[in-house]
Amino acid sequence: MLELRPYQRAAIDGLYDYWAQKRGNHPLIVAPTGAGKSLIIAHLVQDACSYPGTRILILSHVKELLEQNSAELAGQYPEADIGFFSASLGKKQLDRQVTFAGIQSVWERAFDFIPAPDLVLIDEAHMLPKNSATRYGKFIADLMVANPLTKIVGLTATPYRLDSGFLHKGEGAIFDGIAYDISITELMQDGYLAPVISKAGVKQIDLTNVHKRGGEFIESELAAAASDPELVRATIAEIVRYGANRKAWLIFASGIAHANMLADELDLYNVPSAVVTGEDGMADRSAKIDAFRSGKLRALINVNVLTTGFNVKHVDLVALVRATASPGLYVQAVGRGTRTADGKADCILLDYGANVERHGLLDQVNPKAKSTGEGVAPVKKCPECETHNPIAALVCLQCGYQFPPRELNHGTNAYKGAVTSNQVESTWVDVDHVSYSKHKKADKPDSIKVSYLCGFVMVNEWLCPDHGGYAASRYTARMPALGATALTTTDALAECQDWTQPSRIKIKPNGKFHEIVQLDYKPGERIERAPPTTGWRPSYDDDIIPF
Repeated sequence: MLELRPYQRAAIDGLYDYWAQKRGNHPLIVAPTGAGKSLIIAHLVQDACSYPGTRILILSHVKELLEQNSAELAGQYPEADIGFFSASLGKKQLDRQVTFAGIQSVWERAFDFIPAPDLVLIDEAHMLPKNSATRYGKFIADLMVANPLTKIVGLTATPYRLDSGFLHKGEGAIFDGIAYDISITELMQDGYLAPVISKAGVKQIDLTNVHKRGGEFIESELAAAASDPELVRATIAEIVRYGANRKAWLIFASGIAHANMLADELDLYNVPSAVVTGEDGMADRSAKIDAFRSGKLRALINVNVLTTGFNVKHVDLVALVRATASPGLYVQAVGRGTRTADGKADCILLDYGANVERHGLLDQVNPKAKSTGEGVAPVKKCPECETHNPIAALVCLQCGYQFPPRELNHGTNAYKGAVTSNQVESTWVDVDHVSYSKHKKADKPDSIKVSYLCGFVMVNEWLCPDHGGYAASRYTARMPALGATALTTTDALAECQDWTQPSRIKIKPNGKFHEIVQLDYKPGERIERAPPTTGWRPSYDDDIIPF
């Protein structure tokens, strides 16, 4: 079996720690699109199969995910006893140790699994509806009757539904917490995902007369607004211009008629393309996707069907020729371009629906923002160069324009803008004092809150020796620079006053607060300020530590 990447191993360890600490039975593993959730699933299945008699069920809502995950498992663990229960795959097998099933086929068959599954893995868990009377809700309720000890694990890039709310919060939530979470920014920085660079479209869809229903833009009104012939011509001209040196263009359209208009316009540029919609037969859709994957098609235009279960690694241009009020849909759509591939340096995002402004940077999306439909956009565009900037930015990260207080402006030109927080400018600041305190949080092990006083700015971080998995590994990696020996939170709090203090930290804005990017333990010339009367000591470590 392939060796797991560090974060994949940490995800599995985090799951086992979650259960060992009795934090719940039904957690989520949150990892961005392209992080390799299929390999995580394969390792979890192999671990579970090492216990004789264990039954495992892998659930999904689309056959493509069943095929991808089963192929990964068969390749990594050939000895697995695999079966399928899926009408779309033409198989109904209930007697295997490991069953891959489509929810549409099994939602009324929970009691037909004999014995009942001990472990259920749900891929793309954000697709679970909130209503417990749905197929997923009924199936899981019946399953818990058949085997009350069944453990359910959800895997997703977005731990909230496409329409509303976190998956592990609120009445009737199937999941009871998050066992592991890693940000898309961190995987991009480590080279596991391709960076995304953003350009706001020269012309944006006019949403003035587009209303919302059920928290999302009304599709017919959105399609009508997006189908303005001048807008379609300008949109395709810009996509062709930016896509000239890019291999695969994935375009999200506002409706079927709109998608066909975009395809007709692409024909004028001799760009081979196809339109994929929910009305396509499975064979027809698969043929179009295969042609796109092989390079026979340069562009694939889709209407609400390629946000999950779609894996073409060399997609290096994503065009949102639609608007969405769903933060999950926005993240999932952009995520189609974050996988790495040979010769692929990054993915360009062309946004014609003001989605980046509406939802914010990819790694700072807040699903609560959608529910109100009001308020200030999480990011703002520079009136000089149209670059996307964090809402708290005082100076444009691209051209240096100084924003006036509380003012947003919108121009018409397209330039590079921030899509993830690591593209936001950060600043080194001197550390005057460091303090430590115990941090308590319900249903979580205690951690150490570290507060850095930098002039008039206080910046906080949390060290988590007792959390296990990736969180604990971050503390372990920091121990040499700190001069720490303690392996638990209690012991660390007893010795922390003797830890080495960083001379400076690199910070960047994150909403109302700042986050730490790097810590510098090297001594250097500083502007001396009067130190606090207690607890202050200089630092003499020679390492700069990434946060």
